[in-house]
Amino acid sequence: MALSLLNKKADAAPAAAPLWHPNFRNFERLPDTKVVRTTFFINAGGIATAVLLLSFVGWREYQAHAFDVQRAAAEAEIAKNQKQSNEGLRLTKLFTDEDKKLAEAAAFVQMPITPTELLTVLGASLPKEIQIEAIDLRPSDPTAPRVLVRGLAAGSKDQASGAAAAYVETLRTQPRLAEVFDGVKLNAINPDPTTGALLFEIELRYKGKGPKK
Repeated sequence: MALSLLNKKADAAPAAAPLWHPNFRNFERLPDTKVVRTTFFINAGGIATAVLLLSFVGWREYQAHAFDVQRAAAEAEIAKNQKQSNEGLRLTKLFTDEDKKLAEAAAFVQMPITPTELLTVLGASLPKEIQIEAIDLRPSDPTAPRVLVRGLAAGSKDQASGAAAAYVETLRTQPRLAEVFDGVKLNAINPDPTTGALLFEIELRYKGKGPKK
């Protein structure tokens, strides 16, 4: 009877909550949270610094590549312009040369005495001691339009000098040459080491500033 009452009381009484709960944490073995936080920030800072450095290096490499591309383009443009400039200079020189030739041809046509007539006059008055080697026609010379006669005078030094001077005087008094040239003079006379004769140069200067039409 007594056992039966105890069992009933036990069934009627609510189950009481346990007055304790287990704590399995071992504080001695847990890491220090301050040290963990410091290590985290150090690692994060290092990663951020590495990313910034890589970004900076990449940006510099990009700038260097862009500069190389621009420099190559500039050099190509310079080479292209240089080629055009050289071609322009060549054409300018060619044009200048041709223009000079045309001017000389025009002056040659406008000469007051033709080369054939000049040779005839010079040959007709040529003494036997004088030999003409070359005739240099400069009708369009901007400084002094003239004709240069170069040749040899035979004989001794005195005889050759006298022959050259006499020939100059003959040309100076020649009527046709007097119409065309303002003066005739002996520019130079020097001994020729190979022949022993005297080399001379006679200048006939056109009247006025240039050859007449």
